[in-house]
Amino acid sequence: MATDITGTADEKTGTITVKEGETDVKYVKEASLTALQEKLTEAEKAKGTAAQATTEADAKVSEAVNARTQAEAKVETLAEEIKKHTGTADELTKLKTDLATAQEAEKSSATELLELRRTFIINNYKVPPDTVNSKDLNQLKLYEEALKAVIGANAGNYAFGGSGGGAAALEGKSPMELAQMAYTEKK
Repeated sequence: MATDITGTADEKTGTITVKEGETDVKYVKEASLTALQEKLTEAEKAKGTAAQATTEADAKVSEAVNARTQAEAKVETLAEEIKKHTGTADELTKLKTDLATAQEAEKSSATELLELRRTFIINNYKVPPDTVNSKDLNQLKLYEEALKAVIGANAGNYAFGGSGGGAAALEGKSPMELAQMAYTEKK
């Protein structure tokens, strides 16, 4: 007895179905089979990557839980230490207050010193106040050194226009220019 073999072709999926008796056998294009195998391989890789990522994430979560537990224990230990040393906390607060007071006093003293230095230069060297009002302490020191180099320790009115006509030559000159003028005149 011969078995009847019949078949159908599906152009959309590219498969051929052969019926041999009660058994169906499907044939697919090799390219479709290769593509399916590649997708299966990719799926296996993705499954492996997901498993690895899950393992790494579990490890990180475990580390985070351990770190949190250790931090909580440290907080409890520190809280107990603070309870033991309440006097130390009060001392720290007082020291911070004293430091802030000392810093304010330092600023006040520095401002007072700057004003005294300006006043000294104005009175001792008879310079106009505008020449020193914008200078800081270091600039005032350099300015005074230049004045000493050019006109000596006590210039008086003569050097700044009191008499003798020399004031016009010195007005508007920087300390460096005054020092250079003094140096060239001494040669």
